[in-house]
Amino acid sequence: MNKTVIKNILLFFGIFFSVLSIVWFMLPYNRAVILWKNGQHQKAISIWTNEIEKHNDINSYQRLIEIFINEGNYDRAEQMIKRALTYYPDCVNFLFYHAVVNFYKGNYEKSFHYTEQVIGLNRYFPEVYLLRGLIFEKQRYYTKAIQEFVKEINNNPGSRLAWAKLQEFKNANH
Repeated sequence: MNKTVIKNILLFFGIFFSVLSIVWFMLPYNRAVILWKNGQHQKAISIWTNEIEKHNDINSYQRLIEIFINEGNYDRAEQMIKRALTYYPDCVNFLFYHAVVNFYKGNYEKSFHYTEQVIGLNRYFPEVYLLRGLIFEKQRYYTKAIQEFVKEINNNPGSRLAWAKLQEFKNANH
């Protein structure tokens, strides 16, 4: 190939990737991600909310639920989860979020129920066994908690919290 052909190919790919970047940025969800990273949280939330209203966008549901959980706004997260599950009833992430929210609200039986649903859909889902271990720990079923932490490590060897929990149990007198 001569240099002119190579230059034209590189120019084509440069333009192609520039256009692709613009298209990516123009998608509302992606624009909201950038706004969020730049500290413009209300604008990002507004875009994600709008995407849910218009299209029941699964990614926007997920993002808002994560935000509400991280803020400790469990009631709002739960409302959003229930709404999302009406459109995406087998979405493992939403079922897991439901388990997490119920755990934080102290509803351990409900939380455990949702972890069972998650495992029924995806037994390799990260952190599900960790959550089950935390549930058992709260209920003072320490042997079961340890078993779940071991399952988490077998499923997700990089789980620092599961390793820490096992170490904690090793050093404790339960």
